[in-house]
Amino acid sequence: MLTRLFGLAFLALATAAQAAAPTAPPTPAPDFSRLTEDHKASLRCAAAFAVVATEQQRGEKEALAYPPLALRGKEYFVRVAAQVMDQTGLARDVVRGLLVQDVAEMQQQAGAISDPSAEVRLVMRPCLDRLEKVVAPLKTPDLLECSAILTLAAAEVHAREGMSPTASDLTTLATVLTTRAREAQIANGKSGNQADTAVELAREKMAAVTAPGAAGGGADQYDIAHCYDLSKPAAKSHY
Repeated sequence: MLTRLFGLAFLALATAAQAAAPTAPPTPAPDFSRLTEDHKASLRCAAAFAVVATEQQRGEKEALAYPPLALRGKEYFVRVAAQVMDQTGLARDVVRGLLVQDVAEMQQQAGAISDPSAEVRLVMRPCLDRLEKVVAPLKTPDLLECSAILTLAAAEVHAREGMSPTASDLTTLATVLTTRAREAQIANGKSGNQADTAVELAREKMAAVTAPGAAGGGADQYDIAHCYDLSKPAAKSHY
């Protein structure tokens, strides 16, 4: 509900490129004469987003410092690829090849320096501005929504892995968020029973939003990083 760096980035690029346009018949050697520097920069950003999204899914600390890119990065990729194809006349497979080439170049450059993540950081700085202009930011979930998201995620991982370290961590976070969501409801004048009902209703609503086939991007439409912020220990609290 809720990944190796460049290898999976290739897969993400291929998947999104296929969504950008219908399959085209074989074409002659590509004509890059209409491919501008701005097109190239946009494609490089799409590649960078695929790389960072992959690292975010792996839980890499540096990648998590960026906005969540699982949904927005893919949407940016689809829109940019479609725009480049429309404005240059290049076929889908050619544009996909350019994207894959960008990832390969980033991999090569990162491997040639002592700080591999520096190459991605260098590319990401201007790319985030492009992202804001193309794809709207993620929704910021409230306590009830975060409680529901983490509870459902914990249940999903537990069903798949048993009480693995990941399932255990998610269960702990879900418990903290549920407790805080309930306390916030009571602080706003709700009774204990009403608070429990609010938590349960939020969970049912989120289950529908994140169900397979549901429109809107499921849990990926939410800024999950905000939930982790809400679960951090409060001052003078044992939670």
